[in-house]
Order: sequence, then C-alpha cells, then structure tokens
Amino acid sequence: MKTKEEIQQRLIENKQERKQLKQQLKDLPSLEVGKWYWSKYSKWTYLLYLVSIDDTIDSCTAYGFVDGEWYSQNDINFNTDQVQATDKEVEEALIKEAKKRGFKEGVVINTANGIFNNSTIDHYDSITFDLFIYKKTELFFGSKSIFLDGKWAEIIKPKTVNLNGDYTEVQLKDVLNSQFNK
Repeated sequence: MKTKEEIQQRLIENKQERKQLKQQLKDLPSLEVGKWYWSKYSKWTYLLYLVSIDDTIDSCTAYGFVDGEWYSQNDINFNTDQVQATDKEVEEALIKEAKKRGFKEGVVINTANGIFNNSTIDHYDSITFDLFIYKKTELFFGSKSIFLDGKWAEIIKPKTVNLNGDYTEVQLKDVLNSQFNK
C-alpha cells in the first residue's frame, strides 16, 4: 500500500505531465478552413482548399487538384500531414486549369461572380490588366471573374450559322461587314 506522500508526489508528476502533453498538443500543426494545402496520400498528390472540417467523423469538404486534375468533394479524409501551399503555387495551378478549360481572349462567359453574363473576354481585358490575377479565392482573366470559391465561370459556346459553311455570330458579322465596307 502506498503512503499519502507517495500518492501526492504521483499526483504532482501527473499534473506536470498533463501540462506538458497539453502544450505538445497545442504545438501540433492544425489545419485551417480557408487555406490551401499540399498533401500526399498513397500515389496521389493533392492541392486542396479546405471549405469545412468535421472533426467528429475526421473528414472535410474541399476543392482543388488531385494529380493536377480538378477535384471537388465532400467527406475527404484529410489528416494533418499537410503543408500549406503558397499563393504562387495556387495561382499557377488555377491558371493552368483555366487555360485547360479554354479561357482566352474572344471567349464568351457567364462570370463566376455573376456580375457579367454573356460577356466576351476581349482584347481590352488582356492588354489593360494582367492576363490572370489571383486574389484569395478568386481568379480573374483581365477584369472578368473566371473562378470564385471553387466554381468556374461558364464558357458559352457560340451559336453557328450555316451559310455555305459554319460561322459563329462574330465571324458572320466580320464577313458581312467586310462585304459592305468595300
């Protein structure tokens, strides 16, 4: 049987150990909602933006890239083995995806932020502004928002008119203007 002094000494040691463990837990890196992270899992490389974390089921909602391909999903198992991505890394990945999706001068879009619908990305956008501008959770092509909070702007396919060949509305206007301006 232990003496009162032995039990008190053990209690003091346990309090000190508990305090040290609390500090170690506090010092562990934690994931933050609203940040981009790099992660590796098995053979895949992730670059994900955390939208929400559910600690009760150890999962999260995120969007971003898995091996360079666009990805958006709920209930992702996401451990704390991540490294926060730099703004430059995120910007480069988003620009690469924007080009892959076809965002360029002459494309008609409904912008991601809903301000411009049926809006053409024109020469003015590409010479007046930097071609691509990344700010927090939004990517612009010139002045047009093409990505916002995980959602991409919609590229509107041009209507074609068949007149001895297929012409877009813009091409047809150019053809008609050139005929009448001779």
